[in-house]
Amino acid sequence: MKKIITGVIAATMVLSLSGCMGQMGLSQSAIGVNMKLVDNRFGRATVYLLASPIYAVIGAIDLVIFNSVEFWTGTNPYTGKSAIVDTPVDTWMKVDDSLSDELKTAPISDARMYHLDGNTVALELKHIDGSESLVEGRKVGERVDFYLNDELVATMTLEQIKARVSAQPEKVAALGISYPRG
Repeated sequence: MKKIITGVIAATMVLSLSGCMGQMGLSQSAIGVNMKLVDNRFGRATVYLLASPIYAVIGAIDLVIFNSVEFWTGTNPYTGKSAIVDTPVDTWMKVDDSLSDELKTAPISDARMYHLDGNTVALELKHIDGSESLVEGRKVGERVDFYLNDELVATMTLEQIKARVSAQPEKVAALGISYPRG
């Protein structure tokens, strides 16, 4: 039960830091495998339909893990390429002139998540400017307290966390993965 609650806490922390815009590199690799399996469009479509549960899992991993890391660090950990959200294009709306320079680049250079004990999960963030932050989720009875650098910033009941996670099961992420900036 403690592992489930710890997983729910970690998933909630990951969800709150998630950036969805990204390259979807893992998904593109899976599609590349499909293209090489069969030499015609009907075969490829059939393989795609049969493998749709696999594509769903791969897409969720891309969306929640790789694209979030890409957004926050500026580099996709799977492809090793720069974030697509930083690609200059001829945009319809120009807002860069009114943005602070610190909002124009990825703020985090490294993120590590780990278990401190059976009731505590930590997310260690290293920022581009060299500063560091620590986000912790601590289970206390039937609630979880969230701390940013040892300052209480939020509290949720276990039921609230379970409801949020069960509403979006595709966004529950694996724990213990490190994504240093490349």
